[in-house]
Amino acid sequence: MLNCSNPKVEFVIDLNYLITHTLVYAGRHDFSSKKFNNDIESFQNYAWSKSKVFYDFLAGRPIPGDLNNKNLSTLAKGLQKYLEIIKKSKEYGKILLQTQNYLKFCKTQWENNFQRTSKIIKDLTGFKFKNERFIIYVTHPSLRNGVSLGGNKIAFGNTEDWRNYSTVYLWHEILHSKIPFDGYASIGHAIIDLVADEELRISLNGGYYPPFIGNPDYSKLKKQILPYWKKYLVSDKKDILKFYRHCKKNLKIR
Repeated sequence: MLNCSNPKVEFVIDLNYLITHTLVYAGRHDFSSKKFNNDIESFQNYAWSKSKVFYDFLAGRPIPGDLNNKNLSTLAKGLQKYLEIIKKSKEYGKILLQTQNYLKFCKTQWENNFQRTSKIIKDLTGFKFKNERFIIYVTHPSLRNGVSLGGNKIAFGNTEDWRNYSTVYLWHEILHSKIPFDGYASIGHAIIDLVADEELRISLNGGYYPPFIGNPDYSKLKKQILPYWKKYLVSDKKDILKFYRHCKKNLKIR
């Protein structure tokens, strides 16, 4: 029986978001794996063949004039038909099946690790989730995705780069709902890295840090925070928000 103070996590696939994310991030060559590259490329080519206009619009490349009121109305009417055509294609069917299998993998790993990791996170942060609910919008595993969308909604997809990767980074995104985000390469983000990417990871997989994993943009900050962090880890009562404020005050970094 799950403790009622634990967060509840629901894994879902939003079909239209899956289409859009796959077209946008494959277009940027933001691959986390080459495993399904041929299928993704075939899907891109099919979507392009059905409408260059709608493909570019979904990919964030509207042409001049598309965004005036008259053309927006026309685009809105045609876009739904375009999406429905794509969903019926065998090319999209492969992308959807691969994503559905990935969702099952993420959900199973999360549930298998949940009792242990929820205790680790609570012990590290002092957070009481009070039955909070998070929705995970799963996207294709070969395309990088990991972002807190606000309102306890998270978009997630990536190759399993190492053991328990999905569990660690789902907790990472959940923590974004609890710890202030104060800009790119910020103290708040660096602390989330220390809690999830570093401490939770080695609790599950073993090892040590530094060296740090993840975005190298945060390595300098994490190194600066590390002396405070080591003291925090051996403290009797942990309050990660108090620790965050302490770092903000003493490191003088925004």
